[in-house]
Amino acid sequence: MKPTDFKTLTAIYDRPAPAKDNEWVLGLDIGYSGIKGFCSNRISCFPSYAHKIPDNQVILREPSPNDIRYRDESGTWVVGELAYEEVHTSDVMDSESELFGRHRYYSSLFRVISRVGLALGYSANQYGSPQGKQFIVQAGLPPKYLNDDAQDVREAISGHHNFQLQIGQNPWKEYIFDLSKSDIHFMPQPLGALLSASIGKDGVKVSDAQKFFSKNVIVFDPGFGTLDDYFIRNGRVIGSGETFQNLGMREVFSRTCKDIKNLHGITISIPELQTKLETGEIRVVDRKRMKSKKYSISGILEKNCNNVGIEAMEKMKSVHNYFEDTDILVAAGGTYEAWKHIISDTFADMEDIEIVPANINDPSLSNVFSIARGYYFYRLNKGV
Repeated sequence: MKPTDFKTLTAIYDRPAPAKDNEWVLGLDIGYSGIKGFCSNRISCFPSYAHKIPDNQVILREPSPNDIRYRDESGTWVVGELAYEEVHTSDVMDSESELFGRHRYYSSLFRVISRVGLALGYSANQYGSPQGKQFIVQAGLPPKYLNDDAQDVREAISGHHNFQLQIGQNPWKEYIFDLSKSDIHFMPQPLGALLSASIGKDGVKVSDAQKFFSKNVIVFDPGFGTLDDYFIRNGRVIGSGETFQNLGMREVFSRTCKDIKNLHGITISIPELQTKLETGEIRVVDRKRMKSKKYSISGILEKNCNNVGIEAMEKMKSVHNYFEDTDILVAAGGTYEAWKHIISDTFADMEDIEIVPANINDPSLSNVFSIARGYYFYRLNKGV
């Protein structure tokens, strides 16, 4: 993989999907690295970062199409990639607990990024409008945190919202809406992947979807902050699923930052590393001699990505008894794409185990969106 492949995706695409007449459903995947949304007229993804800036800040360059700016009574914020570009290193490091902590839900940063995620999924375009429809959000959490964290997230994103948003060179747009706590729903995060692998573009279960509910299935969801999995035996969920910390892309980035410190003597934070992925290089300055030199981080990233991926599969082997009873592995998320070759090698000599990417029914859509897509179609079909 190239360093750019490790960057959190920024994408806002208008595209149609099946919809209900009286409800506006948003599948919202609030990840540690990115906020992903799937609704009937748009998909969206942006890095989970925001930074408050002065209201009178001078902007010298033309906005790019995916630049995101947010404004409310607290002031003006830049969001996503733009926030990473404009923030100082010390500021990013100070906010890592807000970015990656489980109890980040009541921070100003989380308020901003969650509102942006809601707004991108609650906008009118040529494929539909939420006007006059009940706004319903289907989200999810890692299985281990579902019971403890759902109420906190519901409390954080519900209520009255009044703010403005600017995307690229478009004019500022005002958002005023209410989101009831009773209209915010949660499910185990890996089940979003299973549902995405079961449902076609028309919102209906695909012809071979029954295999996911009649065989033994592991839902494998390696994310940024955690590795989550679920075991389903003949249509019955076994246990409450597993959540493993330190086996996701955050661990890859953390080890890379440590290696950069050891090799080159400079301290770099995980969020700051995101800004280096476009070029795949860091600049090391010798202040005493006034010299500087650029170094590639590609090899360091690849090494750590492979090592964490191998460790993740070793953990899965021990948890699932070396996949003795496994028929299907459903895999989701951007980290799966980074580990695809490791997973294939693991199962190379395992007869009759099928590996199914969660975006199999819509391969034009990045696997990054699979879980949000599963959330959306679950809620869309609820009660049908």
